Amino acid sequence: MTGWAIQLLDFVARSRMAHQRLWYQFAPVVLSLACAVPLAAQTGRFEGRTIAEIQYEPALTIDPVDLERFQPLKKGTALHADDVARAIDALYSTGRFTDISVEAEPAGDGVIVRFVTESKWFVGGVNVEGKIGTAPSRGQLHSSAQFTLGTEFRDEDVSSAVDNLKRLLTANGLYEGSVTPEVERNANGQQVFITFHIHEGKRAKYDMPVIQGNTLFSEDAIIRATGWRIPLIHWWLKASQARTRKGVSGVRSKYEGKGHLAVRARLESIDYDADHRRMHPHLTIDPGPKIEVQAVEAKVSKRVLKRYVPVYDERAVDTDLLVEGRRNLEDYFQSKGYYDVEVDFRVRPPQNDLETIEYAISKGERHKVARVEIAGNKYFDTPTIRERMFITPASFNIRHGRYSDAFRKKDEENIAELYKSNGFRDVKVATRVDDDYKGKSGDVSVTVTVTEGPQWIVDKLEVAGMAQIQRQDLPVLASSVGQPFADVNLAADRNAILTYYFAHGLPSATFKAAWQPGEEPNHVNVRYEITEGERQYVRRVITSGIRTTRQSLVDKTITMKPGDALSPVTQTDIQKRLYDLGVFARVDTAIQNPDGAAEHKYVLYNFEEANRYTLNIGVGAQVARFGTPSTTTLAAPGGETGFSPEFSFDISRINFLGRGHTLSLKTLYSSLEKRASFSYLQPRFLNDDKRTITYSLLYDRVLNVRTFSSLREEGSVQVSQTYSKSLTELFRFAYRRVSVSDVVIPVLLIPQFLQSVRIGMLSTSLIQDRRNNPANPSRGIYNTVDVGLADKVFGSQRNFARVLGRNATYYRVTKQIIFARQTQFGIILPFNAPAGLTAQESVPLPERFFGGGADSLRAFPYNQAGPRDIGAPLVPGGPSSPPTGFPLGGNALLFNNLELRFPLIGENVQGVLFHDMGNIFTSISNISFRYSQKDLQDFDYTVHAVGFGIRYQTPVGPIRVDLAYTLNPPAYNGFGGTPTELLQCNPNLPPSAQPSFCTPTRQSIGHFQFFFSIGQAF
Repeated sequence: MTGWAIQLLDFVARSRMAHQRLWYQFAPVVLSLACAVPLAAQTGRFEGRTIAEIQYEPALTIDPVDLERFQPLKKGTALHADDVARAIDALYSTGRFTDISVEAEPAGDGVIVRFVTESKWFVGGVNVEGKIGTAPSRGQLHSSAQFTLGTEFRDEDVSSAVDNLKRLLTANGLYEGSVTPEVERNANGQQVFITFHIHEGKRAKYDMPVIQGNTLFSEDAIIRATGWRIPLIHWWLKASQARTRKGVSGVRSKYEGKGHLAVRARLESIDYDADHRRMHPHLTIDPGPKIEVQAVEAKVSKRVLKRYVPVYDERAVDTDLLVEGRRNLEDYFQSKGYYDVEVDFRVRPPQNDLETIEYAISKGERHKVARVEIAGNKYFDTPTIRERMFITPASFNIRHGRYSDAFRKKDEENIAELYKSNGFRDVKVATRVDDDYKGKSGDVSVTVTVTEGPQWIVDKLEVAGMAQIQRQDLPVLASSVGQPFADVNLAADRNAILTYYFAHGLPSATFKAAWQPGEEPNHVNVRYEITEGERQYVRRVITSGIRTTRQSLVDKTITMKPGDALSPVTQTDIQKRLYDLGVFARVDTAIQNPDGAAEHKYVLYNFEEANRYTLNIGVGAQVARFGTPSTTTLAAPGGETGFSPEFSFDISRINFLGRGHTLSLKTLYSSLEKRASFSYLQPRFLNDDKRTITYSLLYDRVLNVRTFSSLREEGSVQVSQTYSKSLTELFRFAYRRVSVSDVVIPVLLIPQFLQSVRIGMLSTSLIQDRRNNPANPSRGIYNTVDVGLADKVFGSQRNFARVLGRNATYYRVTKQIIFARQTQFGIILPFNAPAGLTAQESVPLPERFFGGGADSLRAFPYNQAGPRDIGAPLVPGGPSSPPTGFPLGGNALLFNNLELRFPLIGENVQGVLFHDMGNIFTSISNISFRYSQKDLQDFDYTVHAVGFGIRYQTPVGPIRVDLAYTLNPPAYNGFGGTPTELLQCNPNLPPSAQPSFCTPTRQSIGHFQFFFSIGQAF
């Protein structure tokens, strides 16, 4: 053996004591070196020879900067065994190698050192393919594989994953399912991608279970409790893991409902009949004794006992649970005013399979918290302290006030913590309860006395150990000079500093805090010592899993670049923005080999693209007073109660052309409206994440205005700009053709009203939404302003400006009572009217304001508010046609809605009291707050309605039923005949010569209005 090999063996022997865990890794190195030095056998030794070249076989995957740091051997320097050992240690510490061996061969007077390595592989992504149902879902399958992105890959983990997936399929009745793994290695970042091909096969059905134990109930009753079989027809359902668990839970619930709280129902096993594809569950049931919890000496409802005695939740009876129940009941009664309550319990011996637990409750005298006083507080005012207290004086909402020993202790702790967090380290809080306040029996006074003590102040703050981060870059620290000194501030500073270091690529930073008294009493000097550790950098960002999405779309979103500090905060922020693209079902991100010592690390993003097509089909209905133009009668211009079914069909194609754009088609078909819209949405317009542009085509035929039906054919382009979470602005240009048909008023037969009109309008909308829940808000505000201009410069045949604003606010009167209000105001200002038309008449009927209905003004049926037909000259200066009373719309709008929302029945049924007021007005100059009409031709006054509504909460929003009573509905002259009879009325004849049906009849909007819809009114 050569002297070089002997020296290396000596090094290994020494390393074995210091590095025993690496012994079996170094042993192959020794053998390799011993066999790789034939020249050394002739020359005698390599120790001290000059290193002519360092080779790596294969080429190392370590970043060159890290390699320079880890490799103590340098070309041109002398070779020493200790340096070789350090090099091996350093390379192993990177965590990227499973084996390292070193070979040496002479090169002239020097030596060539060759590192032969075997690299690790890391998980780059896991994909599940195949026809995947809902049980198990794709996400469940992915989780069951138990691979973590960026961690070391081992071949044996694939076999474990296959076993896990097969167990999951079997648990869901897919006994015929198969799992085929596919492993693909990619040298780019030493990544391994695992794909599991799933073939589910046919799903098994449940069959008659095997039931064992003292069941008490019949077999049929237990089967009904499982829900595995359809009642009456007795068809067995298809199996799933969730349904199996729910079935066992259903059996337990059945026994618990009969008082067997300690029931044990277990699924022991499942037998599978492959020939008939049936599952036979084996259930073992031990009902245990019937347990009854009673309250004696005081009346307590079963609901209260179930809520406060935990034996119902834990399904067990033991002393700890009974003691907890006693404590809960004491707190409950004390919160109801029985401050002297005493609760005890006893367990009766079982009799006839019945175990009785009795809670003996002595309530004592009922008290009322008449006054809560806070004394001794100087630093904090009383309202600041009161908002942290549970103890509450009697009020309208809390009749007897709120007090208990638990509340008292909690309040004392909360107040003390408030003071301690502001430097009052010696604060004391005590509570005194005085009976017979002001001589009135049962009234108590609660006095909370605060002894503040001195406030401790920070005189000096020293931060040591900062080298890679500048002191001024740190966030503002709570323990700054002159600020209160408190332990909670030290903890806050620790979190702030370590979070900052973590976010800037220094995850191993540590923090120590110390303090000592200052020169003055109650003043301290604080010292923070930071050990920064090594900084980590981004070596490269590697993306995988992209199939149809363009790489450029992802690259624009990933702002992390090679050489940047490795910030997990930035990493997760990028993940969020990738989700916001709306084209990925899953975005996984990780740092590859996170525990390795290398400073430069790969950041991984693995994607699963979402389904590109989304199909929605909806069915709904409206019930209210509305109507469509009639060819048989004009007798009800105010509308009639009707039923309108609605059908919708929507289809969307996301990620169009891989750009993240969306194509969508939305349709609606009902007796009131037929609508189809096609849109193309382009997010991140002009490379702004908060800006989108939408191109749309619209066909909309509306029939719920009894005067006419309107048709709108429109093309538009809209830019949406988001300024903040709550503020958005829309810029829109629309070019449309509007027309009317099914007209029922003779004056509308004039060509200027019948002809199609082209409208070109440029508009902008500002939307501010600070509601906590847009579907059912309970607090916040909602403001919108829409301003539009139709002018000939935009290709419009009519000229007018349009403004529509809305302001809604939501307040919590109490925890469960909500006061909501909304005001809407709109005006249309026509100008440059065509010849033969007045300014008001120049606005096409479909462009005017129409109102009334469940979502605007509940004083009217749908679209029945505002001016009505009172008859008009068929030719200028000529006789007028008979009045019909049909709505014509207006050029001004003012609505105000008030609602008081409160719980009615349980948690899902809410009641509403409301008041609506407003109207559609002829023009802005005609807006009036008058309460009554001047005559039957006056519609420019304010109409009021009050009413009551019910809201039933559902996952898609509240189902709404409203009954309104209109206080001052409008009356008008109408026509009781048919459209044909109306045309027979000759305005040139005197009234005595007219047919009888030409005589106008007095009509009015009914006092009662009924609405049924989905969603809140506003």
